[in-house]
Amino acid sequence: MKAIQSTIRFSALMAATVLFSFSSCKKDSDKDSDTNASKNESIAERNFNELNDIADQAAKTGDLSSFKLSSDEAILLSNCAVITFDTAGTVSAVNPDTIIIDFGTGCIGNDLKNRSGQIIISSTGRYRDVGAVITITPTNYFVNSNQVLGSRVVTNSGNNSQGQPSFTVQVNGSILLANNGGTITWTASRVRTWTEGYNTPLLFSDDVYSVSGSSNGTKVNGDTWTSQITSPLVHKRLCHQIVSGTCIISPSNRPTRTIDFGSGECDSTATVTINGNTYTIVIQ
Repeated sequence: MKAIQSTIRFSALMAATVLFSFSSCKKDSDKDSDTNASKNESIAERNFNELNDIADQAAKTGDLSSFKLSSDEAILLSNCAVITFDTAGTVSAVNPDTIIIDFGTGCIGNDLKNRSGQIIISSTGRYRDVGAVITITPTNYFVNSNQVLGSRVVTNSGNNSQGQPSFTVQVNGSILLANNGGTITWTASRVRTWTEGYNTPLLFSDDVYSVSGSSNGTKVNGDTWTSQITSPLVHKRLCHQIVSGTCIISPSNRPTRTIDFGSGECDSTATVTINGNTYTIVIQ
């Protein structure tokens, strides 16, 4: 009889221990506040979007006069960026045009970012030409001492069903963070739709793009994540930022997170929701 009672007590103790362990694990999971994957995704998105903005403006105007944080088109980002055009005559995939944007050893722009190195653009046609392929490659290129590497390939897919110009974007890149901060690697497939500003080709501050697609990356510590845009990201060239839209981040071995870029304001913040808890992040 004592043996039976002892067995019952032991079983009850084990059950209580398992329940406590499960409860503790659940509480630890509920307290998950790691926003690193969300930050890294946002940093990569912003840096490679900026490459696109700079390249497009250089191709159209021959300078970076409209790459700024103001609607005043006269304000320069940097008058120390040297732009060289290597036109090939009849432009084609075999014979593309090349543009080199050289920031030298450092240019501080109107957005207060210090850029150095080069951005090289190879184009098989004009940005507005259906079928044109624009390859943007940073070369020894740094933004505030963070090195941006890889490529961004933009293809003009023509108008979508709503009559809006649409582009496919493939990014394969990485960002080496300053002060031995580690490396973010990032690949992305995007569909980029030109929703506003198409009819004012020399005015960049009114351009707005809607972005959809997916991506995956590796964090500084080696952990991986995937991302899926669930509500189109809205990119305003007025401030060169994502100003609204949401995406789901799925880090390895962690619950999913939702990034919300806001309601349209030009700022550098977004919110990340994890297990019902919301955190604010600042996007570099």
